[in-house]
Amino acid sequence: MNAQPSRVRLRAYKVGFGDCLLLTVSYKSALPDGRRERHLLIDCGTIARAVDGPRLTDIAEQIAKHSDGQLDAVVATHRHRDHISGFGNKGAAQALDQLNPRMVIRPWTDVPETERTDPRLGLDDDQRHFLSVLDQVPALAEHLNALAFDNAGQATRAGRLAELGFKNPEAIALLESWGSRGRAHYVTAGDTLDVAEQLPGVSLQVLGPPTLKDVGDLTHYAKDSEDYWLGLAGERALAPLVQPGNAAAPARARRVLAEPGGVGAAEWLLRNLSERRISQGLEIVEALDDVLNNTSVILLVTIGSRRLLLPGDAQIENWSLTRDKVEGRNGRKQDRKLATALSKVDLYKVGHHGSRNATPKWLTKHWAATAPPGHTVVSVLSTKTHFFEKSQEGAVPKPELIAGLGELGPLHSTDDLAPGVWWMDLEAPARGNATFTFTAGPDMGTP
Repeated sequence: MNAQPSRVRLRAYKVGFGDCLLLTVSYKSALPDGRRERHLLIDCGTIARAVDGPRLTDIAEQIAKHSDGQLDAVVATHRHRDHISGFGNKGAAQALDQLNPRMVIRPWTDVPETERTDPRLGLDDDQRHFLSVLDQVPALAEHLNALAFDNAGQATRAGRLAELGFKNPEAIALLESWGSRGRAHYVTAGDTLDVAEQLPGVSLQVLGPPTLKDVGDLTHYAKDSEDYWLGLAGERALAPLVQPGNAAAPARARRVLAEPGGVGAAEWLLRNLSERRISQGLEIVEALDDVLNNTSVILLVTIGSRRLLLPGDAQIENWSLTRDKVEGRNGRKQDRKLATALSKVDLYKVGHHGSRNATPKWLTKHWAATAPPGHTVVSVLSTKTHFFEKSQEGAVPKPELIAGLGELGPLHSTDDLAPGVWWMDLEAPARGNATFTFTAGPDMGTP
């Protein structure tokens, strides 16, 4: 098929603190099935709905209209609720299921347990072990939730842990159902997906997540980095969220976690609960929650001469392999083709809702230093101000980041949409130098 895209359109829906984007590719002439558009949905979820925004069911029904009843591919960047809860929400899932996605793209860290030994996937022992640890976290979080109600501080944290995005069984079930009906891809950095049938003339290059062999630090989360967006006067690392312990907590933890009837292979957690305080047990699970962002799919999408960079919630560790390739670091040969492609990114979906640790400074410096004359990077931010503020230093979105991106081109945030406006449109020809134009969706009224 030699179909050539003519226009590119990205809709970012007002889901609050979450992500939901619909990429539409238009063609000058009808494709073999008679359609003249193809549609790729990237995530659909929230953990804090906008006060004046629609429900996920409302969003899903709009997606059905905007895609004319057919999704060609779905990307679930990672398992957090703010990215996939719409696939598990009863009303939203029902509306989306009728769109019959033909392809589902997920990170290698989402490979079902029953498929992890499939040699075609190439998972080694370390990768399978890492996935087994992630599998245990939901049960561990639930048990910690039951243990942590000795004081209000621990109870608040435990309540948040009980809602972590590791499990989301309804959402995962729908994604796997779509994959079984069509094609399921569990992707790794370096993959280039064959989407000629689903998205003619479109290239999907996977930049993340890397394997543990390529980036061992993927299983960690650095509290500070030279690549983070820090305050102008400098900042301290986020203060540890440690609360006073309870001397009886370790003994109670043993009773709840130990076999029979416990969570099973939790020796590592029991050791920590025995030697430290219950609050630090909570920190272990929180740390794995942070690590989950590093499993995000990073996609570089090329449509004609347009390039869109869609990184989910990827943090610095996930980005590190791409940096090594672009800059020729850590013994890797410089990938000039990738470096050039990144320098020509037209549209960037801001990572992790505008947090300080998800848009690496090296990337924005690369854009500033190598972009063609007159080239701008349009940034799209899906967020909810004041929802995620562990501290002033950790506020999302990060003001320094927003200012830095603003120096590269216009930035549009779903949080700035007027009451009753449910989405924004960014549209451009598939070829040429014209930048993406912004249009706010119509006033749909308050649901």
